[in-house]
Amino acid sequence: MATHHKHDHAHTHRPPVTLTHPTSSGNPLITPKVTVSEDAIRARAYQLWESAGRPGGDGVAYWFEAERELTGR
Repeated sequence: MATHHKHDHAHTHRPPVTLTHPTSSGNPLITPKVTVSEDAIRARAYQLWESAGRPGGDGVAYWFEAERELTGR
């Protein structure tokens, strides 16, 4: 039977990041919005951390890097 573990994280949950993409018309009133979930950012940050060799520390830099990659900011 699979066991689910609840993870206690020191950080508070952040709302999804909303990024507005410019449209060909350039009209901000009809600009679609893309939302990146915290789970997507967490998964990408984990990939970045693993590819860096799982270094010690709190991993905040990987979180911000993942957020930048996924939102284009």
